[in-house]
Amino acid sequence: MTSRMPTRPRIVATLAFCCCLSMAAGAHAQVATPPPGDPDTQPIPRFAVDARGAFPRFKEDATIAEGIGVSTANLPTRGLGAVVGAHWYPFRLGVVTFGFGGEFLISRASRTLAATTEGAEDGPTVKTRFSAVSPQVSLNFGKQNGWSYLSGGMGRSTYTTEREDAPLPDPESGTKTINYGGGARWFAKKHLALSLDLRFYAVNPREAEAGRPALPRMTVLVLSAGASFK
Repeated sequence: MTSRMPTRPRIVATLAFCCCLSMAAGAHAQVATPPPGDPDTQPIPRFAVDARGAFPRFKEDATIAEGIGVSTANLPTRGLGAVVGAHWYPFRLGVVTFGFGGEFLISRASRTLAATTEGAEDGPTVKTRFSAVSPQVSLNFGKQNGWSYLSGGMGRSTYTTEREDAPLPDPESGTKTINYGGGARWFAKKHLALSLDLRFYAVNPREAEAGRPALPRMTVLVLSAGASFK
C-alpha cells in the first residue's frame, strides 16, 4: 500500500494549529497605549534566522518494508534531527507581511526488532534518514515582538530506509517535495525568540534505481522547536 498525498483533514489541522498560534501572538501584542517605539507596535523585522530541533514522524509503510526484506514492525517511526533556516520580510500589505526564505532539515531514526524467542538475537536494525531543502513563501501576522505565519514551497528531499546489515547506495538525486505548514516566534528578548513549527513534507514517489528499491508517495510530518534570531 502507498501513502496518499496530504488529505484535507491534515490541511485543516495545520491551519487550526497556526490560527491558535496567531491568536496567541496577537494577544501578546495587545498593550494599552503603548509608548512610541514599543516592539508591540513595530512591524516585523526584515530578517529572521531559525535553529530548531526536529521531531519527524515516519510511517510503517508495507512497500518500504517489502523492498528491504523486513516487516512493517521493524520500520522506525519517530526520529530526531535539526532544522536551520533564514527568512526575509521585504513588504507588508495591510496586516500581512510577506516573507521569502528557506530551510534545511536533516533527521534520522532507527529501530531494532526484538527477538521473539528466548536466546535468539535481536534484529535486524533498520535505519531511516530524511533530509530536505525547502524554499518557502510565507504570510506573517503580528508585530516585532512576536508573529505567527503560514508558509509553503517546493524543494527536494532525500528519504532512505535500509537495514544496518545491508546498506544501500546513496540515491542518484533528490526527490521533488512540497512543504507546507506554519508556526510562530515569540521574542522574550530583543534578538532572541522561542520558535515553533509544524510542517508536512509531501514527497513524490521514486522509481527503483540500481541497488535501491522504489519508494511510494508519502507525507512526513515534522514538529520542530528551538530559537529564532532577528
